[in-house]
Amino acid sequence: MWLKRQFKQIVSNGQLFTLLLITALPIALSRSLLDEVLRGLRPRAWDGTGHYAAAEIYSRAIFPDSFGWTHAYFAGMPFPNFYPPLFYWLVALLNHTRLFSFSTSFKLVAFAPVLLIPAAVWLLAWAMSGKSRLAATAASFGCIALLLDERFLFNLPAGLDYFSTFQIGLYTQPLGFVLMAAWYALYSGPNQTGWKIALSGLLLALTILANFFAAATAALFVAATITCDLILFCRTNDAGRRTQARRTLFANAAVPLIAACLTLFWIVPMLGQYEYFVTRPYVIEATQLVTPTLWLWYALSAAGVFIWIRHPTRATWPYLGTCLTLAVAVLFATTLSPRWFPLQSPRFLTTLNFLLAVPAGLFLAVAFRKFAALLGEAVRKDQSLSVRQVRYTTGVALVLLAVFALTAPAPRWGGAFAFYREGEKSELDDILEFASGHKDGRYLVEVINPTFNPAYSDASFDARAINSYLGAQGNETLSTVFHEASPNALFTLPAVNALSDFPDSFGVSSVLADDLDFAAQPLSKHIERARFLGVKYFVLRSPVMKERVGEETAVAARHDFGWWSVFELKGEPTPRARSLAYRPALVVSGFTLKQRRRNEWGFIRLAEEQFADGWFDVPLARSPETRIDLLTHLDLFGALILDTYEYDDEDRAYELVKAFSRDRQLIVLSSDSKLFRRIQSARSEFPRLEIIERPRTDPGEPLEAIKPTHHYQSNPIRQAWSSIRRALDGGKVAVGSPEAPATSEVRQNAIHLNPTTRETAVPVLVATTFHPNWHRDDGTPIYAATPFYMLTFVKQPTQIIYERKPHERLALWFSGSTFILLCLCCTLGGVKRLRRRAD
Repeated sequence: MWLKRQFKQIVSNGQLFTLLLITALPIALSRSLLDEVLRGLRPRAWDGTGHYAAAEIYSRAIFPDSFGWTHAYFAGMPFPNFYPPLFYWLVALLNHTRLFSFSTSFKLVAFAPVLLIPAAVWLLAWAMSGKSRLAATAASFGCIALLLDERFLFNLPAGLDYFSTFQIGLYTQPLGFVLMAAWYALYSGPNQTGWKIALSGLLLALTILANFFAAATAALFVAATITCDLILFCRTNDAGRRTQARRTLFANAAVPLIAACLTLFWIVPMLGQYEYFVTRPYVIEATQLVTPTLWLWYALSAAGVFIWIRHPTRATWPYLGTCLTLAVAVLFATTLSPRWFPLQSPRFLTTLNFLLAVPAGLFLAVAFRKFAALLGEAVRKDQSLSVRQVRYTTGVALVLLAVFALTAPAPRWGGAFAFYREGEKSELDDILEFASGHKDGRYLVEVINPTFNPAYSDASFDARAINSYLGAQGNETLSTVFHEASPNALFTLPAVNALSDFPDSFGVSSVLADDLDFAAQPLSKHIERARFLGVKYFVLRSPVMKERVGEETAVAARHDFGWWSVFELKGEPTPRARSLAYRPALVVSGFTLKQRRRNEWGFIRLAEEQFADGWFDVPLARSPETRIDLLTHLDLFGALILDTYEYDDEDRAYELVKAFSRDRQLIVLSSDSKLFRRIQSARSEFPRLEIIERPRTDPGEPLEAIKPTHHYQSNPIRQAWSSIRRALDGGKVAVGSPEAPATSEVRQNAIHLNPTTRETAVPVLVATTFHPNWHRDDGTPIYAATPFYMLTFVKQPTQIIYERKPHERLALWFSGSTFILLCLCCTLGGVKRLRRRAD
């Protein structure tokens, strides 16, 4: 009944016409762009191709689960484990109804939320302003400028606006924003009854599952609202009001609890695997983001904040508190954001700008009333206004809007790179057709400089599209949009950059991407390194790179498709699984995939040095156990490298490494640790000990470069690696007869290994990204090895399986049970209300 009453209030007095108008106006003002989308077959947008391809893979192979794996990119990556799954789930759901093609399903889910943004802002402003339709209408017209007007757009794509959504392909943020606006409009209202709490909890859960930036903003709204409720409860002395304040506090606290329970099925795996999420803060100074026209928007919003504070509503302080927190976070991003948090200040700032439409709308509503009063069309402040009553004021407002719209510059690129049109044959189609018959190796697609020159920028967009759509049709490439999903991105991106016109290392912290010496290595060495990664085909466009690769003796054939060429390497591609001639080295070291520093030690840094060296006779394997006294299966390794010195029992740790050094290479890096000094002082007791001195150095600057900027040839860590390699090379332990095991089958979630010899456990390197949810059916350990492949020891037919862990399955059942319980409670509540009404 409450929802019915609210709906009647919204659509009464011509408001339905207003909502239709503010929804249709952006469409009319951007006809060329939207025509490109509607008539398009599949995206051509910068990130959009990756979202489309991943959604296609998800719909085909993973739906309806939110936990999956694809071999298409980065030698395999989890999807959508690290990414809010609602967008992809909705696309797949529409497609699986068989009412829509996949392309139509995708466009519906991507397109509809963008169209609904003005209406969502109207609803939000209506709820925040005490149901002022004038303020809501003004806010929604203001947000249209943010959606379309070039003068309000950031220097970098930031989401929500039409350019970011359709030309760049940031498809998921509008869905999250619309859901967040609907949720907070309901959450901030009074009289939180049981079904309203349930609906609010469901909307918040959908917001969390839709978009990270909307979810983070919603968390701020929850914190601000509960804080204000708590303050009100503590300050209230009246018994009746105190009881009501307590109920409101408990109701508002129950909503995020319900949402958390509903989303545990995705949150638990995501947080549990977050150690393997590759990311760093992406911070840009606010002065580089804000355009001059945006300062006008902030001035209007500031005036509206002043008016709102003078006449506050229930939601004033929580709303403004959230906006203030977002503003502070953006302004002080470099100091507030820890290195493990993927802060992207432009994405949060654009959310803030759209939220500021509410106070801006309040100011414009007051200005409208003042002008109407000046013209004698409005007498009282609380007088309800109609278009007929204030026709002159409305006419002036429409003229000002028309002038503002007519003076706006033309949108960037005019929709030229939003979608590929159906029926238009392109070089992309020719390459995909070739690749559909050549799936015997991975593809390395050149990165092209993303220039803003329309005469050349099509190449950079097409390069991204080729990368994405190769994976969607069953091929495998070294990269895609989702850099954060796979640790192998730290290695594959620099490998791709070395054979590209332009480097692309967005969002990762990689020494190889920052290394001028790595980029300057001979092309033949880069090609051999790419072969190690399983590459069989190079897809190149730049004339310089095609000429250089064409001169290499490793190239067997060249296939030209217009401006693009596919170079095929000689011989068979490196097998997916191969036994090692020498036993690997186990590394006990720190581990992080988040933002690192130039001189920071750890397993990833050592693996980067080995990768840059191009020497893989003895791969480095990461020990999942960092406490030395608890190490197991040491007999399977040919060397042990100690970078860190953690232990529970020093004597046991000492005896363990002492026993290992009797017939295997023990390499220890100098440290202030008591255990290291003890080993150093008793050097004569360790027959095969190698001590590597490492000088005390400053950790250095954070690794943020997206192109090479620094020489690492004389870096202390690289010098130490040279010593480590000499020790490993001199102490290699041969396996015996390392016959290559046959990979019987590689499925999406299972890899079968069948060794040809069963005399001893053979170390096998599987060229698939290591992830903690891969495990062997017999419980034998799997290790991450250079670059970030899986290493295991095989003696008999073995199956490696990718699946949820027990606690992740428990979270899935808990979320399902919560949803069922919520539905039952709402049903029973509805039945009781009907019975009371009947009585």
